[in-house]
Amino acid sequence: MTKSHYAKVNEHNEVILPARVAEELGIVPGDELRIEPNGHGIYIHPPVNTLKRVYVEVTNKCNLNCSTCMRNVWDVKFGYMAEDTFERILANLQELPNKPEIFFGGYGEPLSHPRILDMIQRARELGHHVSLITNGILLTERVANRLIELKLDMLWVSLDGASPECYMDVRLGDAHSLIVNNLKYLQVKKYQAFGASNWAGYPKLGIAFVAMKRNIHDLNEVIRLGSRLGAVEFSISNVLAHDHTLLDENLYMHSLDLVVGQEIRPLVRMPLMDIRSDTMYALSNTLKNMNRLELTGSLLNQNTDQCPFVERGSIAIRWDGMVSPCLPLLYTHTHFLDDRERTSREYFVGNVHEKSLLEIWKDENYSALRKRLQDFDFSPCAFCNSCEMANENLEDCFGNLQPACGGCLWARGLIRCP
Repeated sequence: MTKSHYAKVNEHNEVILPARVAEELGIVPGDELRIEPNGHGIYIHPPVNTLKRVYVEVTNKCNLNCSTCMRNVWDVKFGYMAEDTFERILANLQELPNKPEIFFGGYGEPLSHPRILDMIQRARELGHHVSLITNGILLTERVANRLIELKLDMLWVSLDGASPECYMDVRLGDAHSLIVNNLKYLQVKKYQAFGASNWAGYPKLGIAFVAMKRNIHDLNEVIRLGSRLGAVEFSISNVLAHDHTLLDENLYMHSLDLVVGQEIRPLVRMPLMDIRSDTMYALSNTLKNMNRLELTGSLLNQNTDQCPFVERGSIAIRWDGMVSPCLPLLYTHTHFLDDRERTSREYFVGNVHEKSLLEIWKDENYSALRKRLQDFDFSPCAFCNSCEMANENLEDCFGNLQPACGGCLWARGLIRCP
């Protein structure tokens, strides 16, 4: 359970945060913190000037060809991150006052990089918290033993079905049994090394699940299976539809309607209830009737208008050294707002071979972009979707130029990355 802290208010009505909280959030004197009402309290957003997570895409190549992946409609160069590129990233990170988390992931399979274990070792030696996401196929006994030895902090495994049949329908491969056996081996070796607790030792296990019509019925079984395999966290995302076939699979076509015009809709405050067929029916109808629904002080269908990458203090680095504000902007891709196709053009703020990460992070234009993203001062393309500007992320009717993020499905809470 997260420990509570208390802030003090001085004689000038200024809120004084405890030093430990400020340190954990990367807050330094002079920072500007966005504060907004949240139910019955306030929410303090983290500062936008502290880099806390670095996504490192060591390759955009993959050993699977999943039907859900945007790589199916790509026409891009494929490759592996060079050793000097990664070493440059590590050297740059040592210039920062803090130690950002290094998250190995992107649009390829990190374990397919021939030097991935050496990369993890180097990052851990320098004191970084290290996470990695994989499809689990290459999680061999040798790799599992090495990840335990290196004390990888968090291992995310993509698992879109609890049965071989459901998994094969999404991932277009029969690797389900192999992945489950790989995770069983990892669990046994972790127990031997650290004790029989899912929370003990390294790495902690998380399961990433992409939900769509064809597999949503299997979600509960995936959680059951993952729990038996030692998972301590589950990340559920909607599918990102990159063509009309996947558009028919999405589960959020009407979700955006629920957050439009919230301020004029009735607020329904609900208590905790048993999850049964009759209560679920009542709750779902309450949501469908466009009411605002509050459960124990938290709005369930509130408008997020929040960039998760800015909130996490993140940056993303492509295999070739190009630096982007987030994972979605690493590559040009298509998705849909309702049934209208939108092209999201790749966008970069620098290259590690030309500038240091500290220079890139502190760049005046990039700092202003992060502030604008936290305020989310963009036109509501995801809701409006009524003019040609919604077709791309190049500009919007508020006067923003690329990246115009009003149509971002990550910011709207529909697509999630671990």
